[in-house]
Amino acid sequence: MLTRRNLLAATALAAPALVARSSLGQTLRKVKLGTAFTTTTNAMFLMPDLLKPVGIDADIITFPSLVQRMQAVASGSVDVGNGGLSATMQIATKGFPMAVLADGCDGGWMLVAKPSITSIAELAGKKVAVQNGSIGLVSLNWKLQHEGLVDKVELLFLDNQDMPVPLARGDVDAICCFEPYATFAELNGFGKKLWVPYDTPMGKTNLGFVASIPFIKKEPELTRLLVQAHVKATNTMRDNPDIAIATTIKQFNMSQDVAEASTKNLFFSADSGPAFQQGLKALAGMMLANKMLDSEPKWDEFINTSFI
Repeated sequence: MLTRRNLLAATALAAPALVARSSLGQTLRKVKLGTAFTTTTNAMFLMPDLLKPVGIDADIITFPSLVQRMQAVASGSVDVGNGGLSATMQIATKGFPMAVLADGCDGGWMLVAKPSITSIAELAGKKVAVQNGSIGLVSLNWKLQHEGLVDKVELLFLDNQDMPVPLARGDVDAICCFEPYATFAELNGFGKKLWVPYDTPMGKTNLGFVASIPFIKKEPELTRLLVQAHVKATNTMRDNPDIAIATTIKQFNMSQDVAEASTKNLFFSADSGPAFQQGLKALAGMMLANKMLDSEPKWDEFINTSFI
């Protein structure tokens, strides 16, 4: 688990500063932001510079596991997080009340296979790496079911940053991986793009800005400022692709070519209206079918866009 602070000078290009709220006082308020080792969460790196003018000193805490990240949000180890929505649902339906406050980034993952594999059907009898609990796993399970490959493919659970090397060595035959690691594997010749998994019922649904319900109830004004900063940071990433590229190079030690190509598979969005919410509900249905959920979340508390 790594801590990163104020890492991107490019935030100077971001939207105007938020309006300070007197209720937070003049002393900088310490806040912890949970994020992940994937570029879908790139907007988080802009948030510390957006929050400082309104009296908030934000630390970014990076987790390799998306489930660990959401557990940290649920327990209060971090205050808010960029959350994989499948993991957020899993936590929320196990007695830890969570809320999705805004969309964050759509898409951002793909299935990359050995060059010799030319179709999904050829994965029969093969090994595929995927992150446990992830939306990548949800979409992969859906595809395998629709291709009649359930129980014919061996799934190995690895974190995203750990997938390219096993693919290069031949330890696995394919990886269902998030950016920038999917593009890194592809451009380095470890594999080739086999499936871009946005044809499922949930589409590109992926990432949300999330918090625990106890935190929201205790800190509504702080929650509002954090959501506002998230929306500004996300819109900045959407409107300035060069910032997303620069962030990928700096934070993930990727080459210019990988950064440029991988960001084309990221769709930053803070639009949290009906389309986003329908995607969330489709995701829940897919997870129920995969037995990754026992029940749907309580939608009236799980989706809370009142702070946008």
